[in-house]
Amino acid sequence: MLGKIDRKTFEEVIYPHLGEIHDEVIIPPMNGVDTGAIEIDEKRVMVVKTDPVFIVPQFGFKKAAWFAVHILASDVMTSGIPPRYAMIDLNLPPSMTDEQFKEMWIGMHEAMKEIGVMVTAGHTGRYEGVDYPMLGGFSMIGIGEKEKLGSPKKVREGDVVIVTKGPAIEATALLVNLYPQYFKERLPSDIFKEAYDMYWKMSCWKDGLIASKIGIHLMHDATEGGLWNALVEVSEVTKKRIKIFEDKLFINRAVKEVTSLVNIDPWISISEGTMIIITDKAEVKDALLKEGIEAEIIGKVEEGEEGVYLGNKRIEKPTEDPFWRAFFDLQKKAS
Repeated sequence: MLGKIDRKTFEEVIYPHLGEIHDEVIIPPMNGVDTGAIEIDEKRVMVVKTDPVFIVPQFGFKKAAWFAVHILASDVMTSGIPPRYAMIDLNLPPSMTDEQFKEMWIGMHEAMKEIGVMVTAGHTGRYEGVDYPMLGGFSMIGIGEKEKLGSPKKVREGDVVIVTKGPAIEATALLVNLYPQYFKERLPSDIFKEAYDMYWKMSCWKDGLIASKIGIHLMHDATEGGLWNALVEVSEVTKKRIKIFEDKLFINRAVKEVTSLVNIDPWISISEGTMIIITDKAEVKDALLKEGIEAEIIGKVEEGEEGVYLGNKRIEKPTEDPFWRAFFDLQKKAS
């Protein structure tokens, strides 16, 4: 199976074998938590995260570099502490020209400078057998106040569940940016533009920064498996019951049109840029709206056994992300 390994493999193979265990690691690798956290002293923690360097040349190298930076920065920001330092290992394909490399690197530099991140170490080389989109490894570190750190242990009954931007942001943006002509011929011009420009919404760095200034208990971004999968992961890692308010769910009109056109379920489709925020401060929603980020309180943490419930229906973990089926179908049509 392609993509991330399943929870069973993680819990049976990876989690019990983490090398030497150190007491200062207060959040070790966990399924459903995006960062690790290391205690520096009584008041400060260091958060850490690693991802692949994800570069899609079809977007243009500078545009692709922005996304590569924000995928990782968004994950770090789910901790409640912004990234500050970066380490990058670039294993480049021999086909990449010096000009393409320069365009990509300057794009990464500009994206990191915009969010206050500095490269502190790395490795760069060209190697046979390497191909797009995975071009190495990328790590970021943030240092901040321990009281601002999100943790599954902080989640309490009565907390509200806030979601930003709605479902399938990434699925929509990637499909339309990869196959613009296909969608341009089939969508109204205003819907096409909205879907195409959704590319720049594929980050929840700003969402998390705004929320963390007010106060959060836990944040998680909706990547593979979409919003439903992310909510199930939050329920599993916190061992809490989450009630979803059906009348508060929302979906962007362009997302609705695009996912309908390619016949995929937006609620279980990949959605980098969508942040789930668990907090006891409902005013987080107003702060997000004030900054132009769509947000709604879509549910709450309540008493009862672990699980995510929409009315009386339990939401199960998706068995696949339909984005990939749509991606390969469009790839065949475009070839």
